[in-house]
Amino acid sequence: MFDWDLKLQTILEQEKIAGMSVAVTDREKIIYARGFGVESVERPGVSPDEKSLYRIASITKLMTGITLMRLVEEGKLSLDRPVKDYIPWLHLRSQEAQEQMTLRHLMSHTSGLPVEYTPNGPREESVLEQTLMDELAAAEFATLPADGVHLYSNLGIRLASCMAQRVTGRLFTELCQDNALTPLGMNSTTFDLRMAATYPICKPHVDGEDGSLQVYHYIKENAARMAAGGLYSNTEDLCKLARYLLNGRTDAGETILRPESLEEMFRIHAMTSPIVQSHYGLTMCIRPFKGRVLRGHTGSAPPYATVLFTEPQSGYGIVALLNTQRDKMRIGITELLFGDLLRD
Repeated sequence: MFDWDLKLQTILEQEKIAGMSVAVTDREKIIYARGFGVESVERPGVSPDEKSLYRIASITKLMTGITLMRLVEEGKLSLDRPVKDYIPWLHLRSQEAQEQMTLRHLMSHTSGLPVEYTPNGPREESVLEQTLMDELAAAEFATLPADGVHLYSNLGIRLASCMAQRVTGRLFTELCQDNALTPLGMNSTTFDLRMAATYPICKPHVDGEDGSLQVYHYIKENAARMAAGGLYSNTEDLCKLARYLLNGRTDAGETILRPESLEEMFRIHAMTSPIVQSHYGLTMCIRPFKGRVLRGHTGSAPPYATVLFTEPQSGYGIVALLNTQRDKMRIGITELLFGDLLRD
């Protein structure tokens, strides 16, 4: 209807993307799903589709947010109680930050904790606390939580997942599976690379010195930061998540979160960019587009680049997963498709 096949194929070729999967859903079902390019340039005959897995990076935070809000509803965590009440070993260089910091600050990236990206690390999730203890003790604060300044920090999300582990006695990946992935019916989505390897998976690609695309034969893993960006998923499963964000219930009719909890995730907590007037909720990116509001998240786990956004007024959701790092095209594809869908 919108000639999306041609437009997306053109983007793939012009931007030199090895492979990508793109899907559009309404409130009930997927209305468009296509794969472009190849899962691997070393197997040029195999194209990705809606079932091909990609590392989805920070789109993971949407499931992390649902999991944490479930624990808030159960009274095991509080959005506004100091983090230090849950983490007895917490020792920060800033005493003021230590007194002020709450789960709300961590989930909205207003804690003042620094940016963190350590893609390689331990393989066992059980080391999360010790790893965090060392990193937090050395962390320099640019702002204080009370300032309300947005500073994107994976370190903060990892600390939030540690709180969840503390109050439940369970690994965060298990909590996320039971509180988010299973209720959403996201059966192909996993933190476990060993499980992901049993599905069709789009290999990561990088630009070679000769200008050609090459498979990057190494997938980075750090079990201490699963909550920040450790999931593998596909457009089929992520459209289930998009429909949940649009409807407030799963395809099976389960609410998972109370309406007020989901609205708290959607509520603006901080501005992320005054230039484009984008904001952040609780593990939720909020962007303006043509007088509408887009809700979701982007993801970057080089060389993977991903995006999921929903537009609640029209009831559409868009997912784009790329196996080549073309971060600008995540938003470019989103705006192209929403531009067509929202055309007056």
